[in-house]
Amino acid sequence: MNAWLRRHTLRFRLAAWYAVGGTVLLAGFSATLYVFVADRMARPLAFELRQDLAEIQRRLTIQPGPRVLWDGRPLQARGRWNPEDPWFELWDERGELVRRVWPFADARVEQPPVAPARGRETVSIFNVARDIQLRVLSLPYPVPGHDEPWMIRVMTIHQPNRDALGALRLIIAVALPTVVALLVFGGYVVTRRWLHPLDEMAAATERITADDLSRRIPVANPNDELGRIAKVFNLTLERLELSFVALDRFVADASHELRTPLTTLRNVGEVGLRRSRTVEEYREIIGSMLEEAQRLQLLVQRLLELAAAEGGAPDVQRGRVRLDEFVSTCVAELGVLAESREQRIALETAVCFAITDPVLLRQALQNLIDNAVKYSPERSTIRVGVRAQGATCEVTVTDEGPGISAEHRLHLAERFYRPDGGRGRTSGGFGLGLALTKAYMRILGGELRYEPAQPRGSTFRLTLPGA
Repeated sequence: MNAWLRRHTLRFRLAAWYAVGGTVLLAGFSATLYVFVADRMARPLAFELRQDLAEIQRRLTIQPGPRVLWDGRPLQARGRWNPEDPWFELWDERGELVRRVWPFADARVEQPPVAPARGRETVSIFNVARDIQLRVLSLPYPVPGHDEPWMIRVMTIHQPNRDALGALRLIIAVALPTVVALLVFGGYVVTRRWLHPLDEMAAATERITADDLSRRIPVANPNDELGRIAKVFNLTLERLELSFVALDRFVADASHELRTPLTTLRNVGEVGLRRSRTVEEYREIIGSMLEEAQRLQLLVQRLLELAAAEGGAPDVQRGRVRLDEFVSTCVAELGVLAESREQRIALETAVCFAITDPVLLRQALQNLIDNAVKYSPERSTIRVGVRAQGATCEVTVTDEGPGISAEHRLHLAERFYRPDGGRGRTSGGFGLGLALTKAYMRILGGELRYEPAQPRGSTFRLTLPGA
């Protein structure tokens, strides 16, 4: 059954579920309704039967013999019975009929009622003829001089209620398949309409290729399940596009930036081979080539780090970090960078807890302190601060360098961007540090901002989500 359903569309399976489930539920509801109505309609008759039983108990007398008396006179075994009086039967302890009194002639009766079940009270219906249906109440009837009670059966016509129940059965028989058919048809139409966004999503997905990852799946309703699936797919496509963009940028940046050191290596080698040289001259040429090779290796490493950060590849392990102690430890480890230039790192911290990845945060902080050391004059002071700011934590790094002019501030986090001669290759930078820091902060859910310091210098601010 499951294999057969899997070969059909989701719309067909939902329509089949509507048909089967609707039929079962409506059939159960109809049966419950019929039993309830039949019971409700039977209650007046049961009340009438008990009224007749009370009258029988008042007027009927059974004497030893046995002699059956009705209003003090012997009750004949045969004879016409007044229809206004109660109809009943008496059955002895052996299950034999003692008396039956009703207004029907024997010729009209096609099938007399059988003996009642002994010892318990029952309500049942008998068809004694094609046009006569009786509703009967059977229960034990104590008789003087007998150890075991007899059974008495009180009867009345059931005909007035049969037409109403028959009409109810007809209504159920006609309405049930009609309602099921409408349910299946309506379910298929509604399902087709609700699942139409799936067709649009499939069509949009087929148009997405590796050459055009900018397309997105349409989101008809962002609040339902299909809308949430579409948003998840779009987020996946966005991450995939960012990965491809990062890869393309890495290839473009590598081809652009590697050209200069490779050309330098080649030129130095060609100059060294033009004529015979002394050992010291060859040593100097090889040293220059090794220096360029080291710069080449460092550049490739930074490009790989940037491509991984922008593509979301780093393994992020966020946790609760006490930021003031963490920054103090990082500054102590990086203080050797400032000592070489006789600079001092002043630390101002306040107790602050953040949710972050310590490895990525250390890389971002190291980039900022390294830049501050490079671009600050000798014997200057670099200030590092930590404070809580509402629901966030902030880490600031302030240097006493030349600062950054207004026209260059918007491009600070761009790769290979060096705003002036003081921030160039001669100082050992590639213009990738701030781009890496910005990528790390994006991964950590934070932000990198720049502010000019007074009276001179620069302030870089890292904002992180607080714990």
